[in-house]
Amino acid sequence: SCPISDDRCQQTRSTVLPLLMAGYPAASEFSHRYSSISGRVSKHDRPLVVLKVGTSSLLVSDGEDQRVQLGNVAQLVELIAELRRKDYLVVLISSGAVGMGCIKLGIKKPSNLRTKQAVAAAGQSQLMRMYEDLFSTVRLRVAQLLISQSDFMDKEHWGNVKGTIIECLKLGVVPVINENDSTNTAELRFGDNDNLAALTAVQLEADALCLFTDVNCLFTANPRTNPDAKALHLVREPWAVQVDTSDAGSGLGTGGMFTKILAARTASVSGIPCILMNSAFPKRLLDLLDFHPPEDPAKSEELPQVATYFMAMDTAQTVHDTRRWILSLPVSGEMTLDDGAARALGSKKSLLPAGIAKVEGRFLRNEAVRIRHGGNEIARGIVNFSSEELEKIAGRSSSEFEQLLGYPACSEACYRSNLILTTSAEALLAIEVVPKLRTTKSGSDVKRGQSLSRENSFSSDAGAR
Repeated sequence: SCPISDDRCQQTRSTVLPLLMAGYPAASEFSHRYSSISGRVSKHDRPLVVLKVGTSSLLVSDGEDQRVQLGNVAQLVELIAELRRKDYLVVLISSGAVGMGCIKLGIKKPSNLRTKQAVAAAGQSQLMRMYEDLFSTVRLRVAQLLISQSDFMDKEHWGNVKGTIIECLKLGVVPVINENDSTNTAELRFGDNDNLAALTAVQLEADALCLFTDVNCLFTANPRTNPDAKALHLVREPWAVQVDTSDAGSGLGTGGMFTKILAARTASVSGIPCILMNSAFPKRLLDLLDFHPPEDPAKSEELPQVATYFMAMDTAQTVHDTRRWILSLPVSGEMTLDDGAARALGSKKSLLPAGIAKVEGRFLRNEAVRIRHGGNEIARGIVNFSSEELEKIAGRSSSEFEQLLGYPACSEACYRSNLILTTSAEALLAIEVVPKLRTTKSGSDVKRGQSLSRENSFSSDAGAR
């Protein structure tokens, strides 16, 4: 186990780490990469699907005015009713409060934050009234939940929110979730409901996430402005997909294709497949429920409907409550790793400061950071040191920490149980590591004649046994 000589490190263990699942289950127990959505072994008594519909799917702008795309909304309601008849649990993430408020008040979309909050307050009730009326025609009931990012930041608070959603599903009610635009400040906003939908799917351990948008599928570039754009129907590695998302969205909402790709990646790293499809044809989802992604990468099997299917990653890690929670935390800074440290994360090792090549941003102990290698994000983690402390000990041996910091400290920058990979373990294990000889330093001086020592930038997994 990890030697802990500093009280503050011991406090990190006791306050940040909950009771963890003992051991790592075999990959076959939780890998659904090649399973159909309908064939997955669900964590619930019935398969759970999270659907997200954006403002551009609900509303359309006719010059200066906006109006509801009633056909899209009606088809969405019919889809949910059909899913319920097929014995699926459904959670709906719906944008549109500001847009509905503009229609209700007869104004354009405001740019002032306070005005936008007031318009959202007026529009949210109108949005729910529309859902109440339409869902009642198919004999379904709905419940409203307004969420802010702070609900995810506190684990106990989110547990209460999650419990409410689960109880709504048990009562046969369709939860309709939206960000609380009327009271959230910029610091507590998700920024877009794609992120909210992905985090909700991860926290609820959903069996699939579906993002409805105003295009048929994901393209390599905007097909409306680039004639060379190619459609992507099956994305095997969402963490590695490269597309041009520089063009703006519809202007009605806050998201765009970039946020949808991020949402798909968030779901994928937790073992959840994500589907992106046109909101004008929501019933296409029904044909995709039985789709089996091909195991052979060379086999390009066509989807049964026009859409983009982001495959779930093989989870080489146990995605327990702590790791799901880490994904939902706002990132306070970044750490760039050397080759050895990056490869070690793929082997389920903790991260040592010796493997950190660069520290960016300002963060405190127990805050979430983004972990990079080669310019790409590979993991998220809760750090045991502040950015100021890590800048002093990055690349150094644990035997030097007390002299560099002025007090004893634990050897890990991040415990393995406080890390979640956002790329495949196979990609990290494929990194070739060139052995490096490191001189052992005392403060800033190198002792002349001292023998060279080699140090791995990883340790055995102390927190996730």
